[in-house]
Amino acid sequence: MSNLLLNTEIEQLKEFRLSDRQFRSSLSSPISTLFKDENINLYLEKIQQKISAPDKRVAASMFMKRYGFFAVLNLYAMTILNKRLNVSLSNISLETNDSEELWYWNPKFYFADLQTVPAPSQFREKWRDDTVRTIFRENINEVLQTLSTNSGLSKKVLWENISIYVYWLYESVLAKPKFDGQRERILDDFEYLIKKAEGELFGPITWNPLARYFGVKVYRPEYDQNIRTRKTCCLYYKTTSTKERCKTCPLNCKLGDKK
Repeated sequence: MSNLLLNTEIEQLKEFRLSDRQFRSSLSSPISTLFKDENINLYLEKIQQKISAPDKRVAASMFMKRYGFFAVLNLYAMTILNKRLNVSLSNISLETNDSEELWYWNPKFYFADLQTVPAPSQFREKWRDDTVRTIFRENINEVLQTLSTNSGLSKKVLWENISIYVYWLYESVLAKPKFDGQRERILDDFEYLIKKAEGELFGPITWNPLARYFGVKVYRPEYDQNIRTRKTCCLYYKTTSTKERCKTCPLNCKLGDKK
């Protein structure tokens, strides 16, 4: 029996930037090739030029915010489809369409192999541990470490850039009524990710980054909504002419704080 993604599942994942084609643009690259020290600096320079970022730290941060959708895509597959994708670095390429002016808002992920590992009928917790480990430790952590080393940006900023999209997935997207039939699994997976998952699943670290940045939302009258203030500054304001900060920017952000 084939464990390939179904066409209906592919269509769902396209909403989270799964690509069914390769653009082969100047900013498209296999992940395994891109995140090598000899290539990443050139790539960061391309991003810096494309988005008019003042330095590589800003370029790295904006890139990692977009790479947050890699976590979203795969966690959606884990929780809603109950399937684990092949997230090995050699299986994925980052695809960007050069015709899109603001490319950094829309990078997509192309999987050469769409084979999956379905959750077993029993012992799903072990399968979930393995799935989180492949997504974060074996992929995202590798990308994050390379970016931090070659840009000088704090790993704290990069981890929070990923975390905010995980919260968004479970608190906003999967909170919609159409997912009510899977509510129990959604809540269980989310609680596991932000409270129970061990640090080693995310990398050679002792702490869970999703738990570390999961602060309480507080009502902000200027925005008329509850907002979870970040613990680090993502440096987005450095890419705008107005220098306007994000709604979630911490009032006491320390620019360039490096772990």
